[in-house]
Amino acid sequence: MKNISIISLAVAGFVLAGCGEDFLERYPYGQWHSENFEAEEIPYNILIEGELAQAYNAQHSYDFNAGAPCLHSIATDDADKGSTASDMSWAMVIDAHTWDASAGVVRQYYNAWYSVITYCNRAIEYCDAAGQFDESLTAEKVNNYKAQALTIRAHAYFRLVQAFGDVPFVEQELEQDEKTPPRTPYTQVYANIIEDLNWSVPYLETRKALVEAGNLGRVSQNSARAVLAKIYMYQKDWATSMSYCRQIIESGDNDLSTPFDEIWTEKYEFGPESIYEFDVDDKPSLSISTGGNKQWASIQGFRGQPNCGWGMNGPSKQLRDDMKDDPRYHATVLSDGDVRDGVVFQSAEVPNPHYNAKVYAPLYEQQMYNRNNPNATWLNIRMIRYSDIVLMYAEAANELGETDEALAKLEMVRARARGNDADALPEITERDQTKLRDLIHEERRFELALEFERYFDLIRWGEAEEKIEYFVPNKQELYPIPQQEIDASNGILTQNPGY
Repeated sequence: MKNISIISLAVAGFVLAGCGEDFLERYPYGQWHSENFEAEEIPYNILIEGELAQAYNAQHSYDFNAGAPCLHSIATDDADKGSTASDMSWAMVIDAHTWDASAGVVRQYYNAWYSVITYCNRAIEYCDAAGQFDESLTAEKVNNYKAQALTIRAHAYFRLVQAFGDVPFVEQELEQDEKTPPRTPYTQVYANIIEDLNWSVPYLETRKALVEAGNLGRVSQNSARAVLAKIYMYQKDWATSMSYCRQIIESGDNDLSTPFDEIWTEKYEFGPESIYEFDVDDKPSLSISTGGNKQWASIQGFRGQPNCGWGMNGPSKQLRDDMKDDPRYHATVLSDGDVRDGVVFQSAEVPNPHYNAKVYAPLYEQQMYNRNNPNATWLNIRMIRYSDIVLMYAEAANELGETDEALAKLEMVRARARGNDADALPEITERDQTKLRDLIHEERRFELALEFERYFDLIRWGEAEEKIEYFVPNKQELYPIPQQEIDASNGILTQNPGY
């Protein structure tokens, strides 16, 4: 543990995006500056908050914003690279399933999560040393800080295992002369983060409490439970996954009251649908701007007039054809000639003039706070949504033969999607386990289209070879460990099979 004087010097250089008029109560809005504290008077809790702010912001780095649409969605049957053939050429290998260990976008994604982990490890170290430097910090406050860092870190490790399998599990910041540790078996990574998450839940706040206090952006109890549910789902431990999903559902902290076509609006940020949400803010007139990269929406936004972005991660013809009669279609697909907010959208000349509608910000949002731009640099990233949890519960229930429970939860999601159209999406009554499994899989596909689940759903279901053109079995179930990372480790890191 570094001494307090060194830490103080380090934190003086931080841009602690995400703090408000009162640093603790309004986090993560605003900035730390000399008018708040003199450098030599920085309270110890600000050091912890600083690393937490960096961890939160690193979750939406450019490396993540560019890499996640590729590895999670463009690699699937439901999305194309989008845009022009030459633009974002680094994504072409993902679309064509020709990537190898030199693929820059794969390395970006890998590094994005380890950057998050680094900040979390620093915050955890500061928490563990808090008693040496600030006796006024209560155990309750320190444990809350630590629980946030452990939950963010656990989610980062879950995503790394999801994409790469065995990965180095690092619990402290590595010094310059320390060697890269070898890959840790994914089962051990899971065991480690399961322990961390279970410890964290009691020390985290509920979503409702965070919203009421104005502490928007922090992970909640259900954020941790959701990562636990996903870990057990990927291990096909249906009973335990279902148990954590049930805890989320019965907590009353989330529900499906948000209209589907408004989930991604500013009005419903950290609303009932929010389980794990990355805070991105841009309010010029209020001098509010969170740290981290703000290009999530513009990387995928409509390319043409109005010019909302680059046009990446466009819905494929297969998805559009299969989903055309679903009420969620127009909240998912934004096409050339569509009219939104009285504006006729005119696509640039691209192979696929169809775009991800989930990153479009309504015109009234574009005009608020002196933004006056359509690039949605304020659009939060909904990493895990409540409907995902409800469908996970339905899937687990069906696998366990609890058909009534599966059907009830499936109907919850379809009822919300149905909206006011009583003739749309008739209630499913299928009781054959195999047929119901297929229907649940299809529901996840439509509900979560162009988000974060499709590629890894197909992998865990064993359906990737059947559903994804050009998919290479016994290889592309995992992405390669980036070759530059292997080289930098002097061979300590090993490669996944087939690369």
